Amino acid sequence: MRSIRTSGGVWNGRCGWGHSLGGVIAVDMATADQPLWISSLLTIGSQAPLFHVCDPRGGRLRPYQPDQLVQLPASLARWPNLWEPLDVLAFIAAGVFRLPDQSSPHDVAVPHLTSSGLWTHSAYWKSTDLPEQIRSTMTRGRRGVPSG
Repeated sequence: MRSIRTSGGVWNGRCGWGHSLGGVIAVDMATADQPLWISSLLTIGSQAPLFHVCDPRGGRLRPYQPDQLVQLPASLARWPNLWEPLDVLAFIAAGVFRLPDQSSPHDVAVPHLTSSGLWTHSAYWKSTDLPEQIRSTMTRGRRGVPSG
């Protein structure tokens, strides 16, 4: 993929996904002072929203205020976030953050699998929603990027 200049940064059409702490690291990288520009990021069972509320992550993000959502920089354009209601390590992003286009990150509740019992943090890998979410993230993340 060729890089193109947009919004004062380099738009690489990068897309990716991260589970748990991998999602936290990806959000931190996309919102750092020198950010990795990510057109589409899928987080799975991520603590990024909780960590930012409890201990502001810095970079281009202001601290969380209960009455005002945290504006994400243009370096993180699209953010689907998978969470499982019984996963104590997964948090909803739309209650904390706002995307650059003023929309919310797209929180997707993954149905609880009874076979996972109470330990649900690894159950995402058995979810029928996961392959489609990864495909959608990778496809949408590459739209509009010149080829060549």
